[in-house]
Amino acid sequence: MRPGLTFSILASLACLLVLTWLLFSLLAFKTAENDLYAQKSEHARILLSTFVNQLPEQLPVFPDGMLQMDSPAHLYAVKLLEEKSFERLTLLDIGGKVIYTVGREESDIYRPFTLPGKHTEEVGFLHDNGELIRSALVIKNGDMLGRAGMTLSLVDEQRRIIRTRQLLISYFVLDFILLLGLGAFILSRIVVNPVNRLLIATEKITSGVYGHRLAVRGVRELAQLAEAFNAMSLTLEQKQHEVLLHVERIEQVNRDLQLAREEAIRSEKMASVGLLAAGTAHEIGTPLASVMGYAEILAQDLGHLPVQADYLQRIIDGCNRIDRIVRGLLEYARPKQAAVEQVDLAVLLKVTLELLQNQGLLKGVDVVVSIEEDLPPVYLDPFQFQQVLINLIANADDAMPNGGTLQLVLKHGNLPSIQELEVIDSGTGIAAENLGKLFDPFFTTKEPGQGTGLGLAISARIIESFGGKISVQSRLGEGSCFSLRLPV
Repeated sequence: MRPGLTFSILASLACLLVLTWLLFSLLAFKTAENDLYAQKSEHARILLSTFVNQLPEQLPVFPDGMLQMDSPAHLYAVKLLEEKSFERLTLLDIGGKVIYTVGREESDIYRPFTLPGKHTEEVGFLHDNGELIRSALVIKNGDMLGRAGMTLSLVDEQRRIIRTRQLLISYFVLDFILLLGLGAFILSRIVVNPVNRLLIATEKITSGVYGHRLAVRGVRELAQLAEAFNAMSLTLEQKQHEVLLHVERIEQVNRDLQLAREEAIRSEKMASVGLLAAGTAHEIGTPLASVMGYAEILAQDLGHLPVQADYLQRIIDGCNRIDRIVRGLLEYARPKQAAVEQVDLAVLLKVTLELLQNQGLLKGVDVVVSIEEDLPPVYLDPFQFQQVLINLIANADDAMPNGGTLQLVLKHGNLPSIQELEVIDSGTGIAAENLGKLFDPFFTTKEPGQGTGLGLAISARIIESFGGKISVQSRLGEGSCFSLRLPV
């Protein structure tokens, strides 16, 4: 038989009630303290009343007279000096002047009259520095003749209170420790330890360790909770296995759908560009060649006419631009078959950079080349990849019309099978809304007539044909970074 949870809670509450009783005992101590001070105040009141009753029917008035030293009141006051707690007794006339005082030398003669309620018949006050102050009106035959005040020390009472408090606190602390230890042991055995084991098991379930079993000793309800937990753990383990299977299938389906979608988009773009390129090449190629041929013939005949020769040269330049656009369309729609071979990218990068610098590019641009050691070779078409490098470096140069810094970083990728090349410029950057369209055909951020929008599209097609990937990161005013990840 296991004890019920209710019984365990009641047992714990019983311990708490015992502690509550101790708190009430402290309240009782406070009440006793107040009673002790009240007794002292009453004692002071009686002493002061006795002194007032022994005063003569007519009090002297300052400065004409003082209370006589042979009066019963004086003899009574002298007797009060023998009391240990007596501090000061002072008598004021009707004008508030001192006509009699007796007490310890260090006490203040006006202290009994520093309390509130001066016009009441009799007041008492427990001062904060351990003194009890009483004052009373001197009334004879219905006339107020003056005021008497007395100060008593509370040092002995406070010492008694402190000793009693220390003793009570000692008993309380001892009882509290015993009850706390006993209560902690009982609660630990009955509730805390089983709950902690349940908590640890729950954390394992939260971290994904399903199928964990738990054995709990203790009250009946906790044992039933452990059994329910074990059943839940088993069910979660089964459901986890089923979910993993479903997730794996869904992920595979998503991968297939993503590949199919990308392939469909690529095929659609290629088909559109292919039709456009084929039609353009057919419709424009022949007449364009004729125009260019006749223009070159005229340029030879009109060499002595500079104005007409300049016009012909502009016609030839425009025809060449049309020819480059048509060729770019054809290259994008029907890229050349790649002649893959083993290539050292570090050497190819340096050769391409030297080629561009000899052609007059990168003037006013600081070029920084960083190449990690022990880079394995990659398998690609060096001529097509050089075309990609030329496009990226030329774009970086265009983005820095006033000069800047071009960084070429060749390094190991985040996987052993990947090599990464970064082309980083400090140019004008690219707006965030244009980043997703950079590799689309005919999209360009350059001024009209300065770009066809096919360079990056063709570069992306070339990199993908090698099994690699190209990506870009950029911020306006900070520059751009094109990353090429290629399989080794």
